[in-house]
Amino acid sequence: MTRGITENDVWLACDALLLEGARPTIERVRQKIGRGSPNTVSPHLDAWFKSLGARIKDPGTFSTPPELPDPVQQAAKHFWDVALAESRMDFDKRLRDGLAEAAVTTETAKERAAQAEAASLGAAAKVLQLQCDLDEGRQRFNEARRDLAAERARLEEARTALTAASELLRRQQEKSGADLVEMQRQIMAATERADAADRRVAMELERERTARAKAERHAESLQKNMEALRDKAASVEEQTQRQLDTARDREGTLKTNLAIAAAELALERQRLAELVSASESSAAEASTARAQVTSLQASLDRVAALVEAGKQRAAKAIRKRSTRLPSAGPQQ
Repeated sequence: MTRGITENDVWLACDALLLEGARPTIERVRQKIGRGSPNTVSPHLDAWFKSLGARIKDPGTFSTPPELPDPVQQAAKHFWDVALAESRMDFDKRLRDGLAEAAVTTETAKERAAQAEAASLGAAAKVLQLQCDLDEGRQRFNEARRDLAAERARLEEARTALTAASELLRRQQEKSGADLVEMQRQIMAATERADAADRRVAMELERERTARAKAERHAESLQKNMEALRDKAASVEEQTQRQLDTARDREGTLKTNLAIAAAELALERQRLAELVSASESSAAEASTARAQVTSLQASLDRVAALVEAGKQRAAKAIRKRSTRLPSAGPQQ
């Protein structure tokens, strides 16, 4: 099992690199030791840099503990000799330059990571909002389709009622015509009987006259009843026509709603295109968002196709309904 590195391992590797004339870095220390992760090496390397100035000023800090092997002690001694020989001012300058460069590199990496994370979060939020808008548009489309189906059902009921009313009017007109013919026949018979009984006694004539008057009143009553039936049939026809007009108005409103839904879907598609254009400029962290945007684009295309098909079916149903409506005039 591989043993983990310690602070002493890192410090010894840094000292050795410095003796070789190389600036200690995380990767060089790992290569020098032969193991260790960057997360483990980094804090020990920072501690080494922080203590390097004090170690240079105090030679006693470079004294090696007795338990260290001779090669390590010799390396520390050599390091001290080299450090004394070098110009401290030049060494401090190079050390500060190295530390400043490392700090700038670290801050730049942090800023880039923060920007990439912010771009990814923004793209994810936009995709989530677009998904919500798409669900809302799909719900409005389904509601409009259900309303259109309900209006069709009500229009079919109105058509059925109009057919039944027309059939009832036809039967009543036939019955009234037969009654009128019968009354006319009775009037003619009564007239003939009155003419034949003209020579009868006055009582018989009066009775016949009474019967004739009664028959005439009955015929007049039947005539009035037939006119009342015609007026009622005209009222029923007018009411049914108003219901048909109302149904057509509702159907036109539904078509308008469908057109509005289609316009909203077009706007959502434009917003989606803008989101795709913005997502293309993001880093690799937004690849998942672009895949979701592609899926939403396909969903929008399918919804637009459904809206167009619904509009065509509604127009076709209106044309078919206009050709199938029966004539509204009463039969004589």
